[in-house]
Parts: sequence; C-alpha cells; structure tokens
Amino acid sequence: MLLCLIGLFLPIVQWCFSMYGFARNGQLERNYQVGIKTRWTIASDETWEYIHRKYAFVFLGCGVLTTLMPLDVLVGMIATRDINTMNMIWWWMLLALAAMLVAWLVACGTIANFDAKRHYLESNEDIQKE
Repeated sequence: MLLCLIGLFLPIVQWCFSMYGFARNGQLERNYQVGIKTRWTIASDETWEYIHRKYAFVFLGCGVLTTLMPLDVLVGMIATRDINTMNMIWWWMLLALAAMLVAWLVACGTIANFDAKRHYLESNEDIQKE
C-alpha cells in the first residue's frame, strides 16, 4: 500500500519541476487551471508573465517539498523493514511536510498577490497616461 503512495507522489514531483521550468522560461500561458491565479494575474497577460517569471521559485519549492514526501515514506518502510507499514514518527514527518507545503503556498501566494496588484495597477497607470 505504501508503494502506491510513493507512486502517487512521483508524478506530482515531476509536474512541480515542469511547472518551474515553464514559469521561469515564460512558457506558461494565462489559464484558469494552473499557476498563480489572482484577480490581477488573470486580468493581464503582462502581469501573468511578470509574476510567473518572478515567482517561478514557488514551483521549485513545491517540487523540493513534494520530493521529500516519498523519500519519507521510503525511509519509513526501510526503517520498519516492511512495505506495508511505517512507524508513527514517519507519518508525523509526512504530515509536517504537508503542513510546510501548505504554509509555503499560502505565504508565497499572498506575497505574489500583493506584487501582482502593484504591477497591474502600475502598468495600467502608465497606459492611462499615454
């Protein structure tokens, strides 16, 4: 059963690192499914690209934290010498990693939202002056 859990994490890890590459290179087009979606990034292609290039590290951090999750499960299985169970400490570590991932996303998302708002309003201010 724990091998299935590891198998579930691996595509998520790959997806996070792929998203990092797309965001960093400006290849992530504006959409409603994936990315840093705020009122300000959805409203403007320029703001979308600016925020995703600047905050691509958010996806990298998610990839690193998500990489640690299957490693935790694997080490827990090795420590108990059973592929079906882990000691409770490993489950607590998995929970802590999940909490860190959520905290990372909330903190970075909040900061990115403020930056997106500032960028959007400044870019629209420049357009109105012309």
